[in-house]
Amino acid sequence: MPPKAELEIMNKSNTAEEKKRGYKFLMFVVATAVLFLICFNLLSDWLNENHNVNPAMANIANLMVPVLTMLFCGGYLLLFRRGGWKTLIGVSLLIAPFAFFTLLQPVFGGDAQVVRWDYRFATPSDVEKASSAHGDLTTPAGNQIDLTTTTPFDFPRFLGSDNNGIVSGVTLASWDGALKPLWKQPIGKGWSGFAAVNGYAVTQEQLGAKECVSCYEAETGKLAWRYSASRRHEDTMAMGKPGPRATPTIHQGRVYTMSATGVLDCLDGSDGSPIWDVDVPAIVGISQKTSTNSAGLNYTEEDSTMAWGRSTSPLIYKDMVIVPAGGLPKDDPNFDVEKSSTMIAFDRLTGEIVWRGGNRMVAYGSPALQQVLGQDQILLVGEDHAVGHDPETGEELWAFSRPGGSGSAANCSQITWLASDTLLFSKGYSMGGEIVRIAIDETTQKWSATSVSKDPRILKTKMTNPVAYQDHLYALSDGYMECVQIEGLKRKWKRRQRFGNGQLLLAGDKLLVQSEFGTLHLLQANSEKFEELCSFESIKGICWNTLCLHHDLLLVRSDLEAACYRLPLEQ
Repeated sequence: MPPKAELEIMNKSNTAEEKKRGYKFLMFVVATAVLFLICFNLLSDWLNENHNVNPAMANIANLMVPVLTMLFCGGYLLLFRRGGWKTLIGVSLLIAPFAFFTLLQPVFGGDAQVVRWDYRFATPSDVEKASSAHGDLTTPAGNQIDLTTTTPFDFPRFLGSDNNGIVSGVTLASWDGALKPLWKQPIGKGWSGFAAVNGYAVTQEQLGAKECVSCYEAETGKLAWRYSASRRHEDTMAMGKPGPRATPTIHQGRVYTMSATGVLDCLDGSDGSPIWDVDVPAIVGISQKTSTNSAGLNYTEEDSTMAWGRSTSPLIYKDMVIVPAGGLPKDDPNFDVEKSSTMIAFDRLTGEIVWRGGNRMVAYGSPALQQVLGQDQILLVGEDHAVGHDPETGEELWAFSRPGGSGSAANCSQITWLASDTLLFSKGYSMGGEIVRIAIDETTQKWSATSVSKDPRILKTKMTNPVAYQDHLYALSDGYMECVQIEGLKRKWKRRQRFGNGQLLLAGDKLLVQSEFGTLHLLQANSEKFEELCSFESIKGICWNTLCLHHDLLLVRSDLEAACYRLPLEQ
């Protein structure tokens, strides 16, 4: 054979060997990645506790393992075992992940875990029929109800009468087994909780292109009235999901709600008719951008701010309704310090601006009224600071750094009032809990905030809030149930269970904990140990919505369902 031909054969052989070595190295990398992800998942509890690793990392690993495994097996069969049925299986395994994600889309929970899979090409009618309990969007003819009469057991706003997740005057008794709901029905998408007054419960929900405020009879689930407006919020990343987020506030027969798009509505509580509304982002110079989703529905989101939508619940103070506002980022060329306002107070009867206070960007918490050193203050966690404002004038009295962004690592949890001069801040994203002491200089009348103790490994609340009981704090921390001693912020116990980013309320000496996945737990508030009294599956869907306890009626909801349970009380 001529030398040239021999050389060509040798070159082809070497090229084939190099390709084979390259394929083997690629397969080795994929196999190593799969083994690493499996080990990472097995060690997730240890990594969370000792290195403060976010549980979202383990959930992402869970999703990647089967995909990489199929790609590895398919690639191995196609590259090294070609021929007949082996080739067919190899090609099928390689195509399967792409086909699966083309047809179905994951619905993620708060820590990137897959809660369910939705059909990607569902028509708008399919989506909305599945989420709407009532076919029309109108108020039943002639319906008028009474939200002016109040009772000692009303739950008129976010986290209850005192805005702290603690229900006064109600002591729960334990029960055996699952409770039967008084009613259970589909509901429009959104993360608004219920507010309840005089036997009626009000929430917000998304029904197609309409953002709605809906009032239901608490005991029956029957629609009393509904107000709808042509508004729809979504985020481009589809992580926050569509729909309104804020829990309504009911006050003296009126209902105040914040749209996910930033419109503050005042409605007549007797029939849901509009009284006034204001566009809060427009006041502070924030514009909205419009897009169309895969179902053909138009939606808006704020341009460069508040990626996850407005979620604040309005605060009533005297004759004012107060909401966070914010403004453009300070590095935006259109930033105007005169337009920015941390909070704006409106006349609750007319919607006219009473005062504007501060110039910070806001986040996803709601303003709460507390007495600090004997003075009324509005407490709020903004985008990167916790602040205290004078409710009469809007003046910022003090600020304390709490790093975060409106698009990532966001501040969501409320400030927890512990004592006249002592506040607790809590947050996920590896930031944890911190106790801060507020002081005022008697000479200069200047306020200050100083850190007393902190621990990034505890109280990692994300979309939930701690409750304080008998010198201890109870919270869902990175999906773990946790009890922390207030003095020195020392953890007493931590329980791993499928809680996720759920919600909780304290009633008497017991905790109601709704997991992110729809399981309702009744716990004894026991600082010495985790003590579960009972649990059962309550509703389907993602349960980021806060709980509402109206005397013995527990109203729960998710992005898919709402239900009411009558809870046994101690005599």
